Amino acid sequence: MIVQEDGTHTRRTLGIAEFTIPPHAPTPPLHVHHAHEEVFNILEGELEFMVGTEKLRASQGDFIMVPIGAIHTFDNLTNKPARFLNTFTPPLYIDYFEELSKLMQESTPADPRQMVELMARYQTEVIVL
Repeated sequence: MIVQEDGTHTRRTLGIAEFTIPPHAPTPPLHVHHAHEEVFNILEGELEFMVGTEKLRASQGDFIMVPIGAIHTFDNLTNKPARFLNTFTPPLYIDYFEELSKLMQESTPADPRQMVELMARYQTEVIVL
């Protein structure tokens, strides 16, 4: 992750980060944000999204909007890396990713219970179907 804007220059209203997702890499569990909107702008490669009950394939130039309260996740099911800009309004998820990075360095793979607790601290609920 490369943080482009952490909210410092936007009165804490917007955060932007760039991500590269390797092929078949672990991705987030199905979840819902209760405090921020999220946008994915695909720069390179292809990702498959689940937003609500809809499955979407997104590639370069596509834009996926995830409003507050929408159940969602994504995967890179291809054999090529995917790159995207991710925006968060407000930018609290920038701090989540910093904590997640530390957690992943401490325990590989991250303990699922720790992940659920971490996400909850950022008003995000993991959905178990």
